[in-house]
Amino acid sequence: MSQLRPWVDACRPKTLVAAIVPVALGGAVLAMYGAKVNLLAHPDFWSTLGRCAGFALGVQVACNFANDLGDSLRGADTPERVGPRRAVAHGEISPRAMGWGIAVACGLALACGWQVGLTSPALIVAGFLAIILALAYTLGPYPLAYHGLGDVFVVACFGLQATALTVFALYKKLSSGMDVVMPWMPAILAGLGLGLLADNILLANNARDYETDTKAGKRTLVVRWGRDFARRLHGFNIIVGLGCLALVFGGWPLWLAPLAWWQHRQFRQAQQAQEFIPSLAQAAILLLLAGLVCVTVACLQGSIPIKLLLR
Repeated sequence: MSQLRPWVDACRPKTLVAAIVPVALGGAVLAMYGAKVNLLAHPDFWSTLGRCAGFALGVQVACNFANDLGDSLRGADTPERVGPRRAVAHGEISPRAMGWGIAVACGLALACGWQVGLTSPALIVAGFLAIILALAYTLGPYPLAYHGLGDVFVVACFGLQATALTVFALYKKLSSGMDVVMPWMPAILAGLGLGLLADNILLANNARDYETDTKAGKRTLVVRWGRDFARRLHGFNIIVGLGCLALVFGGWPLWLAPLAWWQHRQFRQAQQAQEFIPSLAQAAILLLLAGLVCVTVACLQGSIPIKLLLR
């Protein structure tokens, strides 16, 4: 068990919600906007959704492993850093072993997603692109996180791409035998909203690591423009994120506004590195709750006034 624990911690379980929720939301979007029949009763709907979830989890774990390795190699994880222990930096997992861990995570992602990819060349390209970007987050000659592109990566990959491509994968699988349409506008809006909420997980992490990232030359947006900018971006992500979800799923996601406002106040009041630690889990909880609300609305097939406009 002691040998397994560093690997579990390196998976960063709190962040895995950012992989699962977009997939679930993609299923909810297609169920509400893609067909007049109940897609939730179709077995291919659930099998495809499960494969998409497995792929997303594999990519997320590979990204987390690569982040652990990349930050250690580039000197961002030092004894001065506040927060959870990083396995490679503390010698719990060797760089070589972590490299194999990344390979295994990528292999599991491909094993889960290959049948989905066969339905369209676009999905094959998108799948490999997702893996490449996940590894390029902190590895390679131009690590995204070190050049202020981490937030763009999260919104694009764990929001727009994960949600819209899940909708597209389900559409390709089901359209051959059913009257199903591809609802691009709801998929993009839902993905954007979820991506902005997911970005607050990264934002809390980067606000916490501001001092050590500055010393290591990791030029995140927080390092470039400071914690005051992070506070403003945190509020923007919540307002626009919940707003986009409300356009797709009706006013129900807005019921989370009081919780979101409380979380934002906590984030704004934080000053020292350790005071930002709770915000990471809080952002993950808000993301999860937003996903649960939207999926519940889809399952109940609630009345959405804007539905016909977005179809």
